Amino acid sequence: MKLQYKAWALVLVVVGLCASSAMFGARYIVSQSFEQLEADRSAREGDRARRLLDQQLQNLGATARDYAYWGDAVDFVGGHKPQFMTENFAVDNLGYLHISEAVVFDDRAKLVASVAIGDQAKLMPVSPARVEPLRGLAAAVLASPDPKFMIRTLRVSDGQLDMVVAAAIHRPTDAQPHVKGAMVMVRRFDQAELARFSELLMMPARLSLDAPGHAGKETHVVKVSEHQFELHSMLDDYRDQPIAELVLTLDQRLEEQGRFLTWQGMGLAALAGIAASLLLVFLLDRLLLCRLQGLHADLTRVTTEGPSAGGLVQVAGKDELSQLAEGINGLLARVRVDARAQQESHEQKEALQMQLMQSQKTEALGRLTGGIAHDFNNSLAAITGWVRLASEDLDPTHPSHEALQQALKSTRYADGLMRQLLAFGRQSAPRLRRLHWSTLIEETRQMVSAGLTRDCELVIDYQIDDDEVDADPTQLQQVLVNLLINAADAMKGRGRIDLTLRDMVLPLQAEWPAGAAGLADGRYVVLTVRDHGPGIAPEHLDRVFDPFFTTKAKGRGTGLGLSVAQGIMARHHGAIGLVNGSEGACFLLYLPASRRDEAVAQVTSPGGPGRGRQLLFVDDDQSVRHAWSALLERKGWQVTRSRDGEEAWAQFSQTGKHFDVVLTDQSMPRLDGVGLAQRIRATQAPPPVVLMSGHVDEVAADQLKSLFAAVLHKPVEPGELDSVLQGLPLGEGAVMTQY
Repeated sequence: MKLQYKAWALVLVVVGLCASSAMFGARYIVSQSFEQLEADRSAREGDRARRLLDQQLQNLGATARDYAYWGDAVDFVGGHKPQFMTENFAVDNLGYLHISEAVVFDDRAKLVASVAIGDQAKLMPVSPARVEPLRGLAAAVLASPDPKFMIRTLRVSDGQLDMVVAAAIHRPTDAQPHVKGAMVMVRRFDQAELARFSELLMMPARLSLDAPGHAGKETHVVKVSEHQFELHSMLDDYRDQPIAELVLTLDQRLEEQGRFLTWQGMGLAALAGIAASLLLVFLLDRLLLCRLQGLHADLTRVTTEGPSAGGLVQVAGKDELSQLAEGINGLLARVRVDARAQQESHEQKEALQMQLMQSQKTEALGRLTGGIAHDFNNSLAAITGWVRLASEDLDPTHPSHEALQQALKSTRYADGLMRQLLAFGRQSAPRLRRLHWSTLIEETRQMVSAGLTRDCELVIDYQIDDDEVDADPTQLQQVLVNLLINAADAMKGRGRIDLTLRDMVLPLQAEWPAGAAGLADGRYVVLTVRDHGPGIAPEHLDRVFDPFFTTKAKGRGTGLGLSVAQGIMARHHGAIGLVNGSEGACFLLYLPASRRDEAVAQVTSPGGPGRGRQLLFVDDDQSVRHAWSALLERKGWQVTRSRDGEEAWAQFSQTGKHFDVVLTDQSMPRLDGVGLAQRIRATQAPPPVVLMSGHVDEVAADQLKSLFAAVLHKPVEPGELDSVLQGLPLGEGAVMTQY
């Protein structure tokens, strides 16, 4: 048989098979598409019905909230306005609001009043059998600490569906709203309501109260006739328990139209297949066979080498086949471009994913630190107190006295570490005080000499005498420790680390040093920390200050040191710069010189000893209470201890004892420090209240100024607390000082 006949037969068979496959495939796709459209329509109608039902429940909730937040309702529960129910829940008003029952409970879930529309449109009390389920909802609302908490739910009662809303009765305008009771409203979803609901949906609707739910699905469809089906949409109560089903009747017009279009499309596909077969046979025989063989050979070569190899197809002539070849060449070029773009997009996506992971790590660190800060600071406060007691009991010449002093320094350093983590997680402000850079450097030298820098030699060059700065010593020491550890690691624990302290006045006429751009004009104290290692790799220079970026081995570093250091210097109105070279890395720390004419928070006190004065000490941590009470009693204070705000208020108001000072924590059970201070300030001639807490940032600034005579951040030095207490004025008019 000739190749020509073979080609004809092949074309006819292939086109016939393709046409048949296309017809049956089109039939299947169209049928599935219309079935999916029918399912989507059912889902939309079910969702619309549930939203409409939920909207009615929301409207009923708004009505209940308006009545519950009304001052007349609060007065009625308190027994001051007995005509509230008759004035506001008459037959006309209940009918207008579509309310079937209204029940009022007091703050102990005890029934106060109820009203319902009975037969012949007369008012009557709600039956006890219907009141009891409503009492449970009222009790749930009353148990919530949020006065705005509201329960909106559906329930089945007496063979009918009820919409139920429970809201707390209170005055929202009060500074501290107090719940006086609860109001529960019921709308019965009877046949009249169901008829109005069907009109809004513009389709028949009914309720099914038997065995709600269908294999855990929100909706399911039941075919009732050839042209209709029912959509069952599950209704849940506020506990997500199925209680009933809303049944909507829908027609099947889309599916019938789909079947008609399927057969019509199959007929058209058959005709097109026949015509295409004849045309292809003619073109193949007359024009295409040989040229297609050449094209096939080129495509085989491109397929073998791959689309990215750069090969092209070649077809002679200037007709459609040659244009096809050009199109294939263009497609290959586009595939190559898309492949490169896809690779770049994949790399960008990985980079964004890494940035997201780093930000999530930072957020998780902030949350973790905030969660443990309170207990950690309490433990530090207790340790500081007991160590201070032991230190005072020993003679200064005792061999253990110096060890206790070093322990106190370690607690201060631990406090600084915790505040560093808090500063990184929530950007808290530093606690500034005037200090000498050189003194801090010497203290840090002594600290790292224990092995943090291993066998490295520290060489310090002080080029200035006036090195006073206003800074947080713990945060600044943490920056310096991080830089020294990094320098030692860069030299593998052996080598020389050079520290140079000098000053600089901005603006400069010459080129500005690294990191100084953006600093305000003025005099700066500059500390350079230089190692003699291999330097930082060029590809890492842009990332050295990124959180969690580290080149150290696993377990050797977290990647937070330089990012924390950069944040600390910025919050001190300074900067950190980097000069990198093959002979080592050099970090420059810029801090504004101390402004001696401006006030920096310091502990000053002109007062005398506290001998014989009464002090009420409030803290929920037992170890803190015992340690600091002992320290205060040694200073001559008569200390009364309390575990929380409520116990302290009872001792303050009921014992008849006059307290000269109240020292309180903030975060405590039952009543916190702010609540205690508000109660004490409301008394006649209140004593000054001092807040000593590690959670000062949680209190609003206006409350700190108006309620407290002084504010101390845990952990606190005993001398600092003693100075503050000695300098406090007695009675009203104390002005808040923050330490």
